Amino acid sequence: MGRLKISYPQQRQSTGDLNQANKATSDKMESNCQDRNQLMRTHRTLLSIIALLVSPAVPSQAMPEIKSPRDLIHALVGTLNTNDETVMVRFIQKWNLPTSPASERARRWMNLVREGGPFTLISDGKVTGDEVDAFVVDKNATRLVFRLHIESKPNLRMVGLQIAPAFTVEGAAPDLGKWTTLTQLASLVAKKHGSPGMGIAIIENGVPQIGVAGIRVVKSHDQVLPDDVWSIGSIGKSICATVIGRLIEMHKLSWGETLRTALPGYPMHGGYDRVTLEQIMHHRGGIPADLGFHDQEIRRIVGSAKTVTDIRSKYVVDILSRRPEASPNERFIYSNAGYALLSHIAEMATGESYEKLVRDLVFKPLGMGHSYTDVDSLPKGRPKGHVMSPSGLVAQDMTGPMESMMSGAGGGMFMSVGDLAKFGQAHLNGLRGKDGILKSATIKRLHAGTPEQPPGGRLYACGWGIESLPGLETFHGHNGSNGTMRSQIAIFPNANLVVVAIVNRGGEDEPAPGLEAMMAIARRSAAKR
Repeated sequence: MGRLKISYPQQRQSTGDLNQANKATSDKMESNCQDRNQLMRTHRTLLSIIALLVSPAVPSQAMPEIKSPRDLIHALVGTLNTNDETVMVRFIQKWNLPTSPASERARRWMNLVREGGPFTLISDGKVTGDEVDAFVVDKNATRLVFRLHIESKPNLRMVGLQIAPAFTVEGAAPDLGKWTTLTQLASLVAKKHGSPGMGIAIIENGVPQIGVAGIRVVKSHDQVLPDDVWSIGSIGKSICATVIGRLIEMHKLSWGETLRTALPGYPMHGGYDRVTLEQIMHHRGGIPADLGFHDQEIRRIVGSAKTVTDIRSKYVVDILSRRPEASPNERFIYSNAGYALLSHIAEMATGESYEKLVRDLVFKPLGMGHSYTDVDSLPKGRPKGHVMSPSGLVAQDMTGPMESMMSGAGGGMFMSVGDLAKFGQAHLNGLRGKDGILKSATIKRLHAGTPEQPPGGRLYACGWGIESLPGLETFHGHNGSNGTMRSQIAIFPNANLVVVAIVNRGGEDEPAPGLEAMMAIARRSAAKR
């Protein structure tokens, strides 16, 4: 799973709708505020990017009997408290509608359990229509609400799970099927997920549209604007793959080039000698995952390096000194470190910084005038990311050398939703046979997926996942998070549609806000055809 997995500081709040027996819990939570604030400060530089990993084999084991929504919430809490990923996968496969791969959900649930488990259920769950709200207390004495979105006919199933501090979930969730404009949809999704703001952009049949809603910073009146820039997280991997594709077309790199030839002079473990660039782009190079870091790890790796290129060079040395996680092409391992290697390989091949390459090879040709890298001065007026703390949502910027280390994996990449949609359109054009920023043949190769877990499973290509969800055609997409914002891009080749959606709040809600917005748009588009 990576060297470290820590999710977001959670909030505690005393509410009046619980019985007197829970007052002691509230008192205990109050006494823990200082410790929780210190925890938040300690973890403020963590990079938390969603890992799209394969599920392990699931043993045959009886599932609990579930006949009612309240049974479902009891079974969910019991499943989480097993701290067993295989049990979580089986629960998801049996009781969840397939809005995302079971393995992905289970991995995210494991992150949640590591931070908050075990959970104590302190209410049986309030059932309102297709929602079940149940209050729980985590190991940090934080009072949370688990909101299950269910489908009861023909069989009881769980559609989604929202986990939030108790006071942030009030009333029924908005009906996402009733939107008429992108602005309205952004407002509904942001409200449902407790995000201060949201931006959505689509390009359908070549026609762009943008909708934004909410505020840039919590407790402010600073409204989100259409050209505001957001952190895109791991969507930066598809940008990195595009840079590598352009350098291949320029004959500065090749698909089959190995780490040994691409990084001359760098010491490396012998297990990396035969790993190719294309295998790394597919997360099949056996490169360590590196899904997060402690402050002291970053300081150890960076040392005295000052320039972004030197920082990445130090990180490359650190990565290649470690034993590979697998042999070349043996298995899928979602790896931020792999894409960090690719960014420095691009630098070695050209003598230019990765940031300059992104600007010259991607941003400028596509007219992306509201896009920035980690070395650029960002607009002062822009959405800030947010995390939960003991005092509520707090704004938090992910800055520093870690962003430079992780540029190829999506660190330090900021752009407007409209610009990100332009990038998606360039790939859509290539998938539909049109040359552009890259030749169509190159784009099709970048989008040629292989199963994450052969012989079946979801496909992953070069910075793009390829999958289908109920009622939707196959799409090419990626999600991203830096822990304080969550993003989604999706390309629907047959529908000639690109969708981008970003919120300025981290979290573990499933389906993710951007994914919900994307599904609502794709279904509306399909209904029109």
